[in-house]
Amino acid sequence: MVASGWWDGTVPVALGKSFTVYHVNNNHQAADILLHKWPTKGGTKQRAAREAVMEAIEHANDRMALAKAQKAFAEAAKEADILIE
Repeated sequence: MVASGWWDGTVPVALGKSFTVYHVNNNHQAADILLHKWPTKGGTKQRAAREAVMEAIEHANDRMALAKAQKAFAEAAKEADILIE
């Protein structure tokens, strides 16, 4: 389901000292992690992901915005070495 900010698939990331795995599948979950739980000070990909996710929140039914947010979040997670592949 793509409506209301849900992504087409999940991006698994490991966070925290216990490496809790989160299966991120929507804009709001991604925004919470990017803004409050991100393990590094951030980088260019993290900033790009924040922008893409916020844009997708504003346009929650836009498939292209959702896909861009999901891809940007995955790239930022890879940059921060928290992506589970």
